[in-house]
Amino acid sequence: MKLNRIGIALIAGALVVIALVVILLVHRQQSSRSAEVRASGVSLVRALSRIPFKYLDSDSQGPSVLNTLFAYQNNGELAYAAILDANGRTLADVAGRGTFVPGAALPPEAATSFGQRTLPNGLIEFYGPLYDRSAGQAFVRVGFHQPGYAVLARDVQFLALLALTMFLLVPLVYVVIKREMAPLDALGRQLRQLGDVGIAQQASASDVRELAGSLQAYLEFASQRIAQLERGSLNASADNQVLQYGSKKLTAALQSLPDGLLMLAPGGLVTFASDKVEPLLGVAVDAILEQPVDAWCRDPALRTLLARYAGNQRDTLHAHSVDFTPANVEGKYLSATVQPLTAAHGAMAFGTLVVLRDVTREQLARQAGNDFVAHVSHELKSPLNVIGMYAETLADADADDETLRVESLNVIQDEIERMNALVGNLLNVSKLETGSMSPERNRVRLDDLLRDAYEHALPRAEGKQLRVSLDLPRELEAVAIDKDLFRIALNNLLTNAIKYNRPGGSVLLSARNEDHEIVISVRDTGIGIAGADRERVFDKFYRVSERDAKVARGGHGLGLYLAAQIVELHHGRIALDSEPGIGSTFSIHLKIAPAATGVVTL
Repeated sequence: MKLNRIGIALIAGALVVIALVVILLVHRQQSSRSAEVRASGVSLVRALSRIPFKYLDSDSQGPSVLNTLFAYQNNGELAYAAILDANGRTLADVAGRGTFVPGAALPPEAATSFGQRTLPNGLIEFYGPLYDRSAGQAFVRVGFHQPGYAVLARDVQFLALLALTMFLLVPLVYVVIKREMAPLDALGRQLRQLGDVGIAQQASASDVRELAGSLQAYLEFASQRIAQLERGSLNASADNQVLQYGSKKLTAALQSLPDGLLMLAPGGLVTFASDKVEPLLGVAVDAILEQPVDAWCRDPALRTLLARYAGNQRDTLHAHSVDFTPANVEGKYLSATVQPLTAAHGAMAFGTLVVLRDVTREQLARQAGNDFVAHVSHELKSPLNVIGMYAETLADADADDETLRVESLNVIQDEIERMNALVGNLLNVSKLETGSMSPERNRVRLDDLLRDAYEHALPRAEGKQLRVSLDLPRELEAVAIDKDLFRIALNNLLTNAIKYNRPGGSVLLSARNEDHEIVISVRDTGIGIAGADRERVFDKFYRVSERDAKVARGGHGLGLYLAAQIVELHHGRIALDSEPGIGSTFSIHLKIAPAATGVVTL
């Protein structure tokens, strides 16, 4: 019975759809005919306005254009056509049966432009000026009947075919619905069998509404059970979220540490690796995780240490460390500390923690310190031996040998100055590192200071057959410096230029005003500095390799470091431009001191 109601509803719906389609079609046809009437009226008025009046006048010989127009107009929509003068008098007209030209006056704009209007008697009139003025100013008026609603004969066949199609679709849809309702009927029977869980019995499930009622009852019961389960698992879910948050927080903290971290399971597989491990060992993190030590470790020292914490005989109580050079990364020194992760005094083992620390700077500092101690010992021992030798020479020399005595005293004085320079540099470096060196800056003109440094370097340069030049402008701007400290930096640069120069070479000390700063340059024609050494040449204890030099030159690796630190104390900067085999240029950039009313130190 319910399916029969569905069939009747489908038939009624089909009839409604057919009626709506017919209405829409008739409305569309009426709109289309109205558009055709407007297009015909506009074109007809414009065409008539350009025809000479004599062809439009009905009194002329032969049929007029207006009569010819109505003779070929057989659709019944053209009502009339007329030619009027400026006073509204009809000069020529033609009208259909039962139609007359209305006497409504034209609007003023008809004299200059074309237009249209709807008249009260259901006519649409189109008007415009006549171009031929042989009969004076005249106007063209054309009227059309308003198209009405009607079904055209050519569309009856289409509507009949549409109705037939709709009626044929109704039984097809009915059969499909009946087939699709079969699973719903089976679902209703299954729901009725769930009476033992508190669902109300339904008389029939063939009605979708009754089936929806049964399904709603079952869903309410299911939702109650789900709510009970959700309340039961709420605490577990909260605990799980707390654990996840704590795990993510711990992972972020481990990733932020500056050292690399590895966590190994008791079996030896890597369960965690921080991002710092890759640049330290040169092995990608993805290649380490969930892999045994032998699969990714290429460093024998580290592999041997980790082997002590794997297997049945693993050490679960003590931590050990090892220093090694990674096989995949050149120029690095690493320190690995391995700590077992245990509880209950070693009874429970959770794995192993490996901490990788970059000790390259410490290693280089220790090596440089050892080299420095050895070198300073040699630097102090050599002048002491020379002083002792010349002291013995003075003791054994003839009292009248004035030349030998003067030479010995000069040598002894030079060696004493050499030791004083070394000790002075050591003391200045110590003051810099302890923060006890604070420059007393005064506004100074550099002319005399640069000339004094030039004259002080001349004897040392002449002894090595070098030419020293001074290039100063007429006027140098004043700078705020500590003269004594800055003299040390300048002398160290000149000493370095003389020491690493070639026989017959030259050293140029120059200064120039440049924008808002003064640039002091020390240029030599020495052995130059390779690109690998330029970045470290201002480091403490660092000495450039002399592989190309035939004669080893003295030095303790403090001169350039001390010069750079003194320039930095004066808020300046020092730059290096060098090319091996050609020479080097060290440039000091100092800001020009603002003009002051006080006395300028010379």
